[in-house]
Amino acid sequence: FAGTLRSPARHRNTDAVKIAQSFGCKVIMQVCTVEEAEIAFDYGVNAICAQGTDAGGHGIRQELGSGTLSLVAKLVELSAQRKKSIPILAAGGITDGKDLAAALALGADGVVLGTRLWASTEAKGPKKFKDALVAAQSGDDVVRTRAFDTICNTFRTNKWPIPYDSSGVLRNKTTKDWDDVAKLEKAISTPEGAASLVSQYKTAYEIHDPAYACVYSGKGVGKIHSIEPAYDILMRIESEAIEAIKQVEKVLPETMNGV
Repeated sequence: FAGTLRSPARHRNTDAVKIAQSFGCKVIMQVCTVEEAEIAFDYGVNAICAQGTDAGGHGIRQELGSGTLSLVAKLVELSAQRKKSIPILAAGGITDGKDLAAALALGADGVVLGTRLWASTEAKGPKKFKDALVAAQSGDDVVRTRAFDTICNTFRTNKWPIPYDSSGVLRNKTTKDWDDVAKLEKAISTPEGAASLVSQYKTAYEIHDPAYACVYSGKGVGKIHSIEPAYDILMRIESEAIEAIKQVEKVLPETMNGV
């Protein structure tokens, strides 16, 4: 994960990558910025997962990152400049075949699916949270926020570090009330305030209440309409991507067909 790239002990990561590879492991490094990708290239990883701010779950703060398409395009360019043959995988907001086709058009070698595969029958997770993903109308129902990590870091043993203390989640009452981090930090600065917010969060999670609990989601959630087996999801995405590419070929001049 990208957080290791900024850790004080990051100089040890090169050795860790080499040790893993010596045992036949493939090392995929998730990055959120071009700077992190540069480090990953230097480590000699086997693939790079380019996570844009369209992604659900933990990632870099909104103001420090880029959208998936612009990040992927830049890393593909960077890989060519460095004459590297490291595969670039696009992540963030990708839920169907058209998204896969778009990533391939940018030069990516593949994609990583998060939210789309969480909304599958095999994935672990509360049914109420999965149902909330299906109910979401569009990417407008998603926000990258520091609210949940600010609350949870008050009681976590292992805290999410800056600048990865933000997550792509479904908007709800918690994000509406506390997306203003300065306001939230003031509220939890007292023992009473912290206890109240932590209690509310834990209760919401225990009863799986999407109105207050953290429901991780990427910007592509509006194109998820049902909970299905992962196999069916992947096969449909493949066929949709093929069809999308064929549609692009139709708009090319006849003289370019087959080039």
